[in-house]
Amino acid sequence: MSSYLLRLIFAGIGLMAASGCGQKTLVAPASASSALVKVRFQTDWFPQPEHGGYYQALAKGYYAAEGLDVEILPGGPNAQVMSSVAVGRADLGMTNGDDVIVAVARGVPIKMVAAEMQRDAQGILFHAEHPIRSLQDLQGKTVMAGAGSTWIEVVRQKLGVKFNLIPLVGDLARFVNNPEFVQQCFVTNEPYFVGQRGVPVGALLIANDTYEPYRVMFAGQAFLALHPEVVAKFVRASLRGWIDYLTGDPAPANKLLAAKRSDLTPEFMAYSIKAMNDYQLVLGNAAKGERAGLLTAARLTKQIALLQEIGVLDKPVAVNEVATFEFIPAQP
Repeated sequence: MSSYLLRLIFAGIGLMAASGCGQKTLVAPASASSALVKVRFQTDWFPQPEHGGYYQALAKGYYAAEGLDVEILPGGPNAQVMSSVAVGRADLGMTNGDDVIVAVARGVPIKMVAAEMQRDAQGILFHAEHPIRSLQDLQGKTVMAGAGSTWIEVVRQKLGVKFNLIPLVGDLARFVNNPEFVQQCFVTNEPYFVGQRGVPVGALLIANDTYEPYRVMFAGQAFLALHPEVVAKFVRASLRGWIDYLTGDPAPANKLLAAKRSDLTPEFMAYSIKAMNDYQLVLGNAAKGERAGLLTAARLTKQIALLQEIGVLDKPVAVNEVATFEFIPAQP
């Protein structure tokens, strides 16, 4: 996580606290006539298939069956997910597991409660005529990537790979027009849009045996202390939604997503779902003992040690400071 992002987190916490957003309004009945408990879930970006499991749980009544009235709050470039959850503007949120570890080390009162994805969807986008088969192939190249991204320091410090870095922008024109151009992407997203322009591309998942961050669901520590049963129900229903979305009929969630964003075509949503399955992002690799929602102390311990080794953490943190395992369903 970049220092700029962390400043945004703490600035957001200060502004929200000053405006009276406190923990006192964390959970309330959905209405006077309803027994459902209102829960606000903050996403990291605009509605998209990478949030499909939550929308599936909403559309198919899995949250309601647990007694929850879940409001999915859309994110965007200025979502400030962690600060929103930390001060109680949202009850739970989602983000990269690295970011939660770094934020906790700097005093942000949040904690992971389950994995959304067993590995992050960030990847390296390349032209098929100039393939990137491993991160070592970035040696000597120029890469457009997000400044401050943890994976960059891992590749440079742990793998000894040196490459030039230029700031990441949202426009794909530079990539499309330069056959040797390489950039950071989400494997569930940019490869589709470049392919639609007639450019043969490939994508390499950044996650590997050295660096394999989770994407996670997390909650504020105050919310966890006050409402553990609500967190358990939310996690259970969300994982049910994710499994159903990726292995069953995704139409209910896709209908909700399309109603919120007209640019989400059926073809793109099908591509994203296939990518999540092909890369084993959410359901995991059963051969490695992975499954939907699973967090392990061993992987988090390794991740914390790596972040400290490359100088990302200000101070050491323990696994039980960044995550709780009590809400992860047992192996079926």
